[in-house]
Amino acid sequence: MSENGVKISTTVAQNKAFFLILVAETLVIVLSTVFTFFAIFASNASHYRTYHPELSGIVGFHFLLPIFVYQVIWLIANVVSAVAVHTTTPYIFFLTVLISFFGLIASIVILVPSVDHVITHNFDVNGLFLGFACVLSLFVISMILFAIARFSTLRKMMKKKKVVQNSVEKSPDDPEAVPADPPARIKDPDEISITFSRRSTMSMNDELYVAPPRR
Repeated sequence: MSENGVKISTTVAQNKAFFLILVAETLVIVLSTVFTFFAIFASNASHYRTYHPELSGIVGFHFLLPIFVYQVIWLIANVVSAVAVHTTTPYIFFLTVLISFFGLIASIVILVPSVDHVITHNFDVNGLFLGFACVLSLFVISMILFAIARFSTLRKMMKKKKVVQNSVEKSPDDPEAVPADPPARIKDPDEISITFSRRSTMSMNDELYVAPPRR
């Protein structure tokens, strides 16, 4: 196995829970994206209302295209998040967390009126719509758990990134990390002592010597 393969295996082993969650979430999003794609491009508004009368009352046909675009972005974000975990880039991973978080909010916005519709009609609704409401409920609950796991992974990545940065800064092998010379100590004026010598600094010999006058 190549070195890159070993790194990928290590990353997956260290983040098993996250990658399992990511795969499960991606599968659900792929299925919903396929449904949205066919609802938009393989039919029209009247066909959508005819075959999905209850769902069309909650999610109008004109909302399907923005939902489809966001689903595609969500899928791309999941791929990017896997790469971000492997390369330990928490800031990019945080952006993918935001995308999934907004997706969770959108799912809740669709789920609340769907469940209300089912309860209001005493579960006497179309089987497809009932299945949709049940699956969406499970998806929202799972997404809440997924969000907790994502934030836990983000926190782990931030700690790992900080440890790596600290180890690089303290590495003795870094050629640029040259220890700075200690600052020169300025002596206090009181510590400076000045001594005066009593010896003459002039050289004298017998020729220049003049005896003092006698009294």
